[in-house]
Amino acid sequence: MLALAMVAPANAAIQTGGVILDSCDNCGSSELLGIGEGTERVEQALLERFPNDPVLRIDRDTTRRKGQLEDALCDAQAGKARILLGTQMLAKGHHFPNVTLAAILDADQGLFSSDFRASERMAQLIIQVAGRAGRADKPGEVIIQTHHPDHPLLRQLVEQGYPAFAEAALRERQDTLLPPYASMALLRAEATDAEHPRAFLESARELAEPRMSDSLQLWGPVAAPMERRAGRYRAQLLVQTSNRSELQQLLKHWVPQLETLKQARRVRWSIDVDPVDMF
Repeated sequence: MLALAMVAPANAAIQTGGVILDSCDNCGSSELLGIGEGTERVEQALLERFPNDPVLRIDRDTTRRKGQLEDALCDAQAGKARILLGTQMLAKGHHFPNVTLAAILDADQGLFSSDFRASERMAQLIIQVAGRAGRADKPGEVIIQTHHPDHPLLRQLVEQGYPAFAEAALRERQDTLLPPYASMALLRAEATDAEHPRAFLESARELAEPRMSDSLQLWGPVAAPMERRAGRYRAQLLVQTSNRSELQQLLKHWVPQLETLKQARRVRWSIDVDPVDMF
């Protein structure tokens, strides 16, 4: 039997209160050592649990140099490892005929997220990984690691398949006026100073409020789900509407006004219409 373990992608870096830690809360030391929660830790656990079974890890760190990914996939095809471990790049479109067991680790991140598309991505990932097992003449088995086995969307996916899951997800979005039943525009701002993005977005909201109607709603400004990244603080303001033409009219007048704001010179900002993600 050949097994494949896939670590579900995290929605944010390891952080507390939305801010990546740069010192210890207990002793104040800045000598922090990142040990990770992903594939490296899983690889270590697998080697301890199965010392006689070679593990092949395929992720961004092991495939940085040119040709490394191709070499790793060739090794996987040749059966040089009993256990394949990786991120989503290992699940997409690869044919491993000897894989009979597939496991998705830490799938719960897709069930509880500030991004409304997270459950959809989780379901797609599970289907992708499940498709790696039992592709030849041997039966396949799939294991999903979760703390919430009775979650309605997860149970529907497992018991009724992706079409039933998609129908339920669409009904939920229709009830809550989320895409594709509504349109969105996300105004993002970031700066090295934590106060500047929020100040810019507060001013942006004040400019937009006179043009609000019953079908237009403003949410925020709030910190981005991953508030600090690469030394910059990030915040966002969301416009949501069931009337796309009204959104277009708002943006037509709003964007030129944003460019004239004094705070705009202190931040890097952008507007994402129909954002693919909320981060």
